[in-house]
Amino acid sequence: MNNIVQSWLPALDGVEAKLKSGAKVADVGCGVGFSTLLMAQAFSKSQFVGYDFHAPSIEEANRHAVAHGLGDRVSFKEASAKDIKESGFDLVTCFDCLHDMGDPRGCAAHMHRILKADGTWMIVEPIAGDRPEDNMNPVGRLYYNGSTMICVPTSLDQEVGVGLGAQAGEIKLTEVIRDGGFTRVRRAFAGPFNMVLEARA
Repeated sequence: MNNIVQSWLPALDGVEAKLKSGAKVADVGCGVGFSTLLMAQAFSKSQFVGYDFHAPSIEEANRHAVAHGLGDRVSFKEASAKDIKESGFDLVTCFDCLHDMGDPRGCAAHMHRILKADGTWMIVEPIAGDRPEDNMNPVGRLYYNGSTMICVPTSLDQEVGVGLGAQAGEIKLTEVIRDGGFTRVRRAFAGPFNMVLEARA
């Protein structure tokens, strides 16, 4: 989780400077809000909204925000990725959740709509090669097992049900992101367990 502030956000072009001066941020698929609160603690001039479709998680996230004294700059709202009503975000983040969505292309298109023209979408996904044989290693085997049991069934149970899975690879993820209207997609950072993709209009 510390990678978010120490490695991932600094790897994005110009984003850290925006966050330091005051940005509007959406954390999509925020769960109980740990990623959102971590960013808010690091960037005291920015405003953060976390979104998740799981109501109990949002309730807990709002309790965390108050407990950490961040209720004035952080809020959490129940909404699926495609149902977010607010717009004008400088940064949208998705931590390890795009592959779980039933309609990742629809999500990408909506992220494109809610970002400012010069905004950035940061997509953090499990590290994976583009071919199955590239993933025949200890981490890849673990991710394939988890994906089969959790990620793919979660996606198939939702609208559209693409079933992208946790080992989609950069080429497939880039295709999905570009289908949403983004013209610039690059790998900003890669570690042993995750890759960070940066998408811009």
